[in-house]
Amino acid sequence: AGLGGGNDEREQTLNQLLTEMDGFEGNTGIIIVAATNRPDVLDAALMRPGRFDRQVVVDRPDYKGRLQILQVHARGKTLCKGVDLSKVARRTPGYTGADLANLLNEAAILAARRQLTEVSMDEMNDAIERLMAGPEKKDRVMSERRKRLVAYHEGGHALVGALMPDYDPVQKISIIPRGRAGGLTFFTPSEERLDSGLYSRAYLENQMAVALGGRVAEEIVYGDEEVTTGASSDLQQVTRVARQMVTRFGMSDRLGPVALGRQDSGMFLGRDMASERDFSDDTAALIDDEVASLVDGAYRRAKDVLTKNRLILDELAQMLVDQETVDADELQNLLVARDVRAAAYL
Repeated sequence: AGLGGGNDEREQTLNQLLTEMDGFEGNTGIIIVAATNRPDVLDAALMRPGRFDRQVVVDRPDYKGRLQILQVHARGKTLCKGVDLSKVARRTPGYTGADLANLLNEAAILAARRQLTEVSMDEMNDAIERLMAGPEKKDRVMSERRKRLVAYHEGGHALVGALMPDYDPVQKISIIPRGRAGGLTFFTPSEERLDSGLYSRAYLENQMAVALGGRVAEEIVYGDEEVTTGASSDLQQVTRVARQMVTRFGMSDRLGPVALGRQDSGMFLGRDMASERDFSDDTAALIDDEVASLVDGAYRRAKDVLTKNRLILDELAQMLVDQETVDADELQNLLVARDVRAAAYL
């Protein structure tokens, strides 16, 4: 099928489905139920009154729902007395029922591999991190120099995140490789933000600063010439957020509250079509300038907080080199014990 023509099999399937549904007219006691995760690509003929005219949105479960789902899937599994499913539920915002079932299965597998008869909170926490970022690769040998560099990189993310006002709390920092990442900093997303899907400009600016924290830490400690490629995915995230702020969320001071670039949500052979440009070359150049300005502001905020708290960054990096992981309580104790200087809005 070409881009301008219809997909014959898709059209035939749609027409047959409509014929079958229309054949139920006059019959009572028959309800047709269907499910999809892409309602935006359904044909309008399917959605008119008399067909699929009632849409019920099934969101991801909230905290209470996650706790109940965990309790159901925990049946038949031997849990230690210290396992607190409410803590697991709070650590898993955004998880679906299938994700939670998989989490408990993964925790049980970890317990079996460790030759344990019960699943403890250690297995629960490890399972969460395993599902989020892949298994730990403890057999990957890192030189002391690389271990210290990764420690500063992750420490930069964590310290900027911990000192940004109203940002997600740090859950754990690790320099143990997972997947393609040399280390990871885990944050616990806000339940309210996830449920509402609403993110303030301040939060997005904080998010960019946190993502840049790793690269900025490398620059401060090792100098511009020794900055590594480890921040590649961070830079992609920062650029994506900044561009969305300018072109989708109307958060550009110079362009104002406008949305630029029509988003075509249709599908062709199972693939989303790219957004369509609906602005001039001059506007495109202005978008690039505004994106660069937002990224530069986030960079300066990250550099400001890490420069002012360099001694804490050094201490946190040393803790990571010695322990390989630092949890939320250990980080909080470090910050409380020191003269912490929080970030300012520049």
